[in-house]
Amino acid sequence: MKLATLLLPLALLAACQSAPVDATAAWKPAETNGAGTPAEWTTKLDAAHGGIMDVVTDNTGHNYNLLLSEATFGPDVSIRTRLRANSGVEDQGGGVVWRARDAANYYVTRWNPLENNLRIYKVENEKRTQLASISGELPKGWLDLSISMRGPRILVTCGSLSLGVEDTTFAAAGKVGLWTKADACTSFTPPQVETLR
Repeated sequence: MKLATLLLPLALLAACQSAPVDATAAWKPAETNGAGTPAEWTTKLDAAHGGIMDVVTDNTGHNYNLLLSEATFGPDVSIRTRLRANSGVEDQGGGVVWRARDAANYYVTRWNPLENNLRIYKVENEKRTQLASISGELPKGWLDLSISMRGPRILVTCGSLSLGVEDTTFAAAGKVGLWTKADACTSFTPPQVETLR
């Protein structure tokens, strides 16, 4: 098993109140369907959660804001994080990316508190296709989000909501990351990523 928590080195976190995430080798900000204005991702210390990754953006439409790992994981993988929707008029919430070839091809699951739904998508050549969806209300504030994928089987849990689906579009190991849409400004805990054997 390969277990990794992707976050800034503790020495760097301790040295500053807030640091740009793209200053580290672990992550790379990116965008899907972007106009060349990637969201700003920062990492800061938090007494309750340790390192917190924040995204701030005023993008619109089908511009997807990503923070992708430099390393690859999987193909069978488990990812856990916590997220908190902070603001957004057009969109809110966010999610996790896995088996990503690049910023145009990946799986993503996301929670949207404006729509009260949890969904799984594939993004192929920058086109997003819904694979599964479940509706339900979750409390405001921090929510646990986890995904696991073995072979074609995807299982996702967010708070008390769960859903699953099978898909074979992306079968190889890939990058993992964090994701929001349009102007969704969200906080995440550093993802815990495990390559499953």
